[in-house]
Amino acid sequence: MKQTKKRVSYIKNQKPTNIEWILNLLDQIPKYQLQQSNMKKISAAQLSNLQECDQLLKSSLYTFDTKINKFTQMQFTLYPNMLIGDNQEYLVLSSCIMTKKVIQYKEFTAQGVQLLNSQGNLFLFYESYVQQLNWEKQLKRFSKLQNFSNKYTIQEKLSIQNHYACVKNKNNRVYTVQLIRLSSLSEQLYEALMNEINILMCFKQNGLHQFHSLFEDGDILYILYDYWVGDTLYKLIQQGFKLTASQIAQIIFQIIKVVRFLHQNNLYHGAILPTNIILHRVTAPQSQQGQQLKITLFNFAYRDANQYSLAWLNKRVPKQWIPPEFNNLQIKPEFSNIDGYQIGVFLYYLTFHTNTNKSQLSFYKSLDNFKIDYQWLKSIKQEQQKEYSFSLIELLCGLLDPDFKNRITLNNALAHQWLTNQRQKQNGQNEKPKILPSLRTILELREQSSCEMLSSRLGKEELHVTSSSEDDVEFCDDEYIHRISKENNKIPYYQNILNLIPNKHPSRSKQVIDQCQESQF
Repeated sequence: MKQTKKRVSYIKNQKPTNIEWILNLLDQIPKYQLQQSNMKKISAAQLSNLQECDQLLKSSLYTFDTKINKFTQMQFTLYPNMLIGDNQEYLVLSSCIMTKKVIQYKEFTAQGVQLLNSQGNLFLFYESYVQQLNWEKQLKRFSKLQNFSNKYTIQEKLSIQNHYACVKNKNNRVYTVQLIRLSSLSEQLYEALMNEINILMCFKQNGLHQFHSLFEDGDILYILYDYWVGDTLYKLIQQGFKLTASQIAQIIFQIIKVVRFLHQNNLYHGAILPTNIILHRVTAPQSQQGQQLKITLFNFAYRDANQYSLAWLNKRVPKQWIPPEFNNLQIKPEFSNIDGYQIGVFLYYLTFHTNTNKSQLSFYKSLDNFKIDYQWLKSIKQEQQKEYSFSLIELLCGLLDPDFKNRITLNNALAHQWLTNQRQKQNGQNEKPKILPSLRTILELREQSSCEMLSSRLGKEELHVTSSSEDDVEFCDDEYIHRISKENNKIPYYQNILNLIPNKHPSRSKQVIDQCQESQF
């Protein structure tokens, strides 16, 4: 420990230093790794589009130049999940495993990182301690880290498949982690998964998972999110949970806002199903129970518009969720209208559909008798039947119009009278709302969870529920003392569960795993 503190103190006190001679003098990195660059050429059009994004960092770093076969300084610009060199080459950081590199020569030290993927390596070294802090903090946000089991302790399984509550050993903060066995994914599913991760890395938006960090150890991928507790909406409906009109309006309002945000960034979801919507358990104090329900739209269905097709939709969603124009070969569908139509189907489902033997049916089986009757909706609207809300029927007709050209836009849907009226009713209610049967305060959650048991074992130390506003990136993570015994860590147990899944595909990253050294991050 004393040696580590001395080394860190030395780095802190040093000013920007030319370390090029150390890197080129010592032969500590194998030549074949230096020659295998994973940087790719970027087109002028792509670079122009990227420059419209906010730059996170821009400075000169030491890297190996394959043209002159030596380390030299090069200017790099960091965008969200994208590193661009002044040689017009780029690297997607989420495809790389980040490991620490230290080159020592007598009392001189060169600090840097290795960014490794199946295409090759990129070595970056810093000229000062301040530069090291700034770059490592940002690179950790987007790159794959390692040694998850040394840094986190899994405590309990959540209701969503492959999701668990875990605690960071260093500071006892609580996170939600998703475990995925990479060799069980097809190439298509893997690309879809990484597509969602890339999106969540770059955006912070209510209604989407709040991404924290990504780990890859062997065949297991660990995706860390801010801590949440909840169930899929379909599971709650199966359990007999009935939504009021006000609660349905709250859910629809939030979904429209999330989808509109995706559309503004040229992204689409394409699978707005009750199985892809998490309804969070409200953890506010009793005096604030009037707050609206919180939902998260998840599942890796995010696509570029030109990737949609009828075949893709048939694999992703039930036939009722496919807009009618996709079955008409004479019409070229407007892909931006898919999500709007599916929101209409989802609202129709919540309003009119009832299941029998709910607990025994899968979602697809529960839809055997489910049909969108647009003509019936029109007749109700025309006759203005008092048993139905006229404004609700009007909104449904606008979202579900068979002619996609006549459908209501998301902006107009957000401002629709039915949503406005229901939200005003909710805001004006003084009585305690019926939200979730599992409604609990933060105190009750801690008392009833295994995390509270952990807190009692730690004496006076507390568990901190994470939020996206907290900056939890720190330097020298390898220097902490474990406060939680590894005997209590349930990661090996849950890895064994994942291993029971049939192995459909050999590991795609054996070369990467073989080359990786143990990470210092």
